[in-house]
Amino acid sequence: MELSDEEFHTPLKKLYRGSILKLFTIKKETADILSDSECNRLIGLASALSISEESDEINLSYEIITRLLENYSDELPKINGAADLIFSRIGNFPGRSLLRSRYTNGASPDIPLTLSLERLAREAENSVSNDTLLTNFQYKLFTSLTAERSLSVSAPTSAGKSFVLNMDLLRRLSSQTDKCIVYIVPTRALISEVTSRVRSTVRHQGLSDVIIRSAPFPLESHLKSKSVVYVLTQERLLSLLKPENDVTRIDSVFVDEAHEIHKGKRGIVLQNAVDLTLKKYPSASIFFASPLIKNPGYFLHLFNRMDNGYFFTEQISPVSQNIILVSQITRQPKFANFKLHTRFGVIDVGNYDLGISFRPPIFQRRSAFAKLITKQNESTIIFSNGPAEAEDLARFLAKSLAEQDVSEDVKDFISFIKTEIHEEHPLVLTLPKGVAFHYGDLPSIVRSGVESLFKSGEIKYICSTSTLLQGVNLPAKHIVIENPKSGTTPMHRPDFLNLAGRAGRLLKEFHGNVWCLTPESWEEPSYTGDGLQEIQSSMSKIMADGGTLIQNLMSGKVEGENQKELAEAGLGRLFHESQQSTIDEITQKYESNSNSEHLAQTLEIIESLDISLPAHILDTHRVLRPDHLQNLYNRFMEEIDINQLALISPYETGGKARMEKAIELICEAFDWKLTEMQRLWYGGLAHKWVTGIPISQLIRDRVVRLRKEDPMAKASPIIRNILSVIEKKVRFSLVKYFSAYEDILRQAMIDRHHIEKNIKIAPYHTFLEFGSCDKVNLSLMALGFSRFTALRLKNKLNWADSSEPEDYLEILMKYDISKLGLPKMCQYEIEDILGLK
Repeated sequence: MELSDEEFHTPLKKLYRGSILKLFTIKKETADILSDSECNRLIGLASALSISEESDEINLSYEIITRLLENYSDELPKINGAADLIFSRIGNFPGRSLLRSRYTNGASPDIPLTLSLERLAREAENSVSNDTLLTNFQYKLFTSLTAERSLSVSAPTSAGKSFVLNMDLLRRLSSQTDKCIVYIVPTRALISEVTSRVRSTVRHQGLSDVIIRSAPFPLESHLKSKSVVYVLTQERLLSLLKPENDVTRIDSVFVDEAHEIHKGKRGIVLQNAVDLTLKKYPSASIFFASPLIKNPGYFLHLFNRMDNGYFFTEQISPVSQNIILVSQITRQPKFANFKLHTRFGVIDVGNYDLGISFRPPIFQRRSAFAKLITKQNESTIIFSNGPAEAEDLARFLAKSLAEQDVSEDVKDFISFIKTEIHEEHPLVLTLPKGVAFHYGDLPSIVRSGVESLFKSGEIKYICSTSTLLQGVNLPAKHIVIENPKSGTTPMHRPDFLNLAGRAGRLLKEFHGNVWCLTPESWEEPSYTGDGLQEIQSSMSKIMADGGTLIQNLMSGKVEGENQKELAEAGLGRLFHESQQSTIDEITQKYESNSNSEHLAQTLEIIESLDISLPAHILDTHRVLRPDHLQNLYNRFMEEIDINQLALISPYETGGKARMEKAIELICEAFDWKLTEMQRLWYGGLAHKWVTGIPISQLIRDRVVRLRKEDPMAKASPIIRNILSVIEKKVRFSLVKYFSAYEDILRQAMIDRHHIEKNIKIAPYHTFLEFGSCDKVNLSLMALGFSRFTALRLKNKLNWADSSEPEDYLEILMKYDISKLGLPKMCQYEIEDILGLK
């Protein structure tokens, strides 16, 4: 069927133009209104496309019938029945539920008997246990997860993958064959969301014996017969895999947002973590999930699972997105041109008076436009290129909005932020206007509060950075984007597609809208291009030119911390590969017609490294340079009294001095170029952090100190800076280095004939990541509690002789949480984890 035929093309353009004009309540011209015969023609087209096997045609069928529903169902009620049948045919049962709730009072529209039988047949085909209706993709995914030991799937962001993963998780846990399941997420920001979802799923199924942990703490010996689900970042998984943890089995591995393997240093860490897991547990089943990539089989090839693996790509989503370009018009500051990207070309919707200035300044344009498009009961995400921009934009938008009634939940959240973060935190000013911001360095309990209020509709606008690209479940009706960047580089097509996929809330709307402002100014036109992108691992990209980045690292020519860390991770990975394979095998793996000379030079560097450390240390710390690891070992072996380098409790006399000495040796061995001022600050902050000092106190102390130097210093950049240092330096860089320090020191002490069972080294890498060295706090955080809640709970109850995290849940269940005198945010978190909500 040729859509270029005038019979279809003209009414299609009218339909699409009209649906975009309706978003602005702009009255359609008579020429844009479809006649009854044109509507009937398009219903026929949608019906014909719905039985196609081509995903593009099925998607077009959906878009046609949903636009007809939204624009013409009042005039032509038969559209309801046609849409109900088409939704059934294409397996979009969430869309069908929305149709029935919105247009037919929940009833099934009347259709002819033969078509009604077809509708029933489709329901039967997609039903699983308990009469759960799945989309075509969900059904295929569920059956594939059941049948395959290695599976890789690519699907749109809103395809309903999480629902099926929950079902499969229950199947595995109920069968008692999969006793240890690891769920890998790309960032700490996603841990609490996934942990909460998994815990809720397990609880509702009545699987009370299943242990769920979000920290890399192994099960105690008397619990090893129980089933456990770990929700971990790749770094935490590597920590769990350390030999001393003695994890006897891992049965299944779920890698969420697996496409992150192509991004920088952490992509290499992810590859290392999966690699090591499959090396230690070769019988484990593994599942990779990625949004909209054209080569999902790449993961099976990368990890040698092609022989017993299956992969597929899904391009059909139960919610679609309008990609709308909004351009400036010369000498008409209040006018803008609208163009809609469709599956059959670009439609020029026309030039319209917005009633607002569409000229710079940028914050004014974005906030005014967001207000213009966001109707009652709708939500909008405004993409920001960094935390500072997100805060500034939120403040600007909030100032332009009228006062509104503030709910008790919002008041409680504001009170919490004032007390537990700082009274001058920007959210205190923006939340009363229904505006917030969201970025990775915010404390997890604050992010969760923002997300919860956004989903409930209390917050209408969020100014967000690229944390949304890492899988945070935060859909909205509208997303506003202008010249987007990931860090300082222009956003590429895969990230744009992932971000755009957040537009459109399942079961609430048929379409989401992605508004691309001033596309003429974008450094990269990521709003256009192929809907599927091919990825390759970050390591493969480093080696594409033969590894010149690694050569530059060794000759001191790499500039910038991010590039240096990427090069170090590449060097560590390549050295590991040289220990597992021959040089000829590595050459065959990475060599191309254009890189053979550079590759040979890089491999010469690898062969020249003189490393004596055992494989288990090199395995765990592949992200670090092996020669730097060796430097630290050599330094330990030269120390006259090595016992003085052993880390002790931060509370013990000399504990802080030992930690500061460790930081000094780390800087020396790993060439971590900190100024003396930075080293003192990071060390002092880290010690306060691990001894459980509240974030509010850390922030207030910093604000007071800097205002002594500059009384006019604004609080918000100070708060943002200290949160960034805690997240990036203390909880990431120092964790990485201290983990290596502890393992290498233990090895050096063994090699110096210390009795292994007598070696005591405090696990600072754990203390630093979680922000406490207290057993109660660490156990509570292993269950998924935030540091805020854990610190408060510790002194509220008598924990007796609790020995493992799960004991704490049993104790908490005995108390009335509302009577513990905790902030409401902490109460909500406890109720969520205990299943009381």
